Amino acid sequence: MIDLKEFQRLKNKVTELQRDADKAEGALVEQMKRLKGDYGCETLERAEELLAELEEEQEAAEKQYTKASTKFEKRWSEELDL
Repeated sequence: MIDLKEFQRLKNKVTELQRDADKAEGALVEQMKRLKGDYGCETLERAEELLAELEEEQEAAEKQYTKASTKFEKRWSEELDL
């Protein structure tokens, strides 16, 4: 059997953990609101799908830029001393 001091210590720990859990839940709710507001995502899964789509678009844009940059340098290197 636990004594009053141990009981109070455990009660304080439970209160602290509950407070931390409440903070975490509030933060999650706020982040989900932000995902919905900024990106129209209702779920974390949809946000992950959107992220993958945007990463693919970024990769394609980077390839297109590299190709255009190479073409530009080839065409104008002598005139621009590149």
